[in-house]
Amino acid sequence: MLVSLTRVGGARQRFDKAFAVLGVEPATMARAFAAAEFRIGGKPAPVVPVEGTPGLFALRVPMSWLGSRPARDDLFADLADATRRLAEIARRTGGSLAAAGIATTGHAGVLGGDVHVVEVLSPVEQEVLCNLLRSRVPALIAMAGRGVTGVGRPVDRTGSRWLAGSRSHLATRFLASTTDEHLDRVKAELRRRDGVAQLDRMDVSPNAEPDGTLTVVVRCLDAAATLAGARAHALVLGALATRARRMVRDGRRTGHEPQRLLEENRARAVADGLRARLAVEERGPARRGTGDDRGAPAEKRRRPARDVVRAMVTDVAVELRNLDASAEELAPVLLALDLPDLGVKRGSAEADLLAHWADGGDAHLLARCVDALTDAAPGGPLLAALDQTFPGRVAVVMGTWRKRIAEARVTGPERQPARPNHGGRGDRRGGGKRSGRQRGDRREGR
Repeated sequence: MLVSLTRVGGARQRFDKAFAVLGVEPATMARAFAAAEFRIGGKPAPVVPVEGTPGLFALRVPMSWLGSRPARDDLFADLADATRRLAEIARRTGGSLAAAGIATTGHAGVLGGDVHVVEVLSPVEQEVLCNLLRSRVPALIAMAGRGVTGVGRPVDRTGSRWLAGSRSHLATRFLASTTDEHLDRVKAELRRRDGVAQLDRMDVSPNAEPDGTLTVVVRCLDAAATLAGARAHALVLGALATRARRMVRDGRRTGHEPQRLLEENRARAVADGLRARLAVEERGPARRGTGDDRGAPAEKRRRPARDVVRAMVTDVAVELRNLDASAEELAPVLLALDLPDLGVKRGSAEADLLAHWADGGDAHLLARCVDALTDAAPGGPLLAALDQTFPGRVAVVMGTWRKRIAEARVTGPERQPARPNHGGRGDRRGGGKRSGRQRGDRREGR
């Protein structure tokens, strides 16, 4: 008996899980890692130094399908085992494995991000996903960003200390297509404005694997301090990729949001994270009788970044359900969004948990970092800690999101079966017109 039907499936993903090693020469550490073999999902998962950032390494998780909860459980269990081995190799070499952005008394924090790569099925899907993610970059930065955490340091409230100091990131441009001709024009614009004609410097960019598989690269997310955080980030990106696939199926594209607005919001998210207030354009009603159906000029207003991120996740609730996502898997994102509204003003984010561990000294901080990077449980240490401290409020947040995901409905246009045409007013060959609803559905958000 058929009990469910998923019409749009999840995309494959791979990601480079960044981590730091403190207290040992980077070249020595790189040789030790290169001598070991790591496999995830039965595939090789090499460890490589991150170019330009001494002491930062990345475990390259191979391209994998993460479209079901068991598939994610298996992959992150393998990732936990691999990270456990990495920590032991680092210890034997004289160093300490830590999350990026962790500083100790004798060592500055090494900053970096996790690079996520999402497979797409066609150039059109690549274009749509690039533009969809472009419009979400400020929310993604606010969701994943954090400052430096260290013993004896004041709390770093910077939204993303890594991106704030980066000279290798450019704001993503709108892509009218991903043909070579158009991408050359985008490169020329990057050269004129930023002096660098490299698409892969953008926060989100089109790319291809060595075997020709088309992909979209996302490089604006701070390195997750926990495996649970990395899982939540991959799940959100997977849901957005599924949304793009649905849009392509329905014949839709993503609207061209103003570049200046996105760059201003990106800067706010980098500076203030979830505390930022992001500008939103709202176009007024159309002026009837004037022949102008474009609406009044757009007006800007500000929304709390928490609301923007919450809206981003809510918007892909259908896709999250199709991916069999649980509220616990998303807890590192959801708790930071909703617990402050329930009176938990401090401690709802993973950055707060890191600061709490830093109060115990260098050894305690480093030990807990390894625990967090080898804990494959959905929700990880943040969910476990908050469930002990605020069990009632955590239950409210988790219950709300379970219901939201379970009851989500597709809001965009669905492709309908063709109807017999009898030459009536709906006959396109006879000059029939589409309704305003149909015209407006061609672009997301209109």
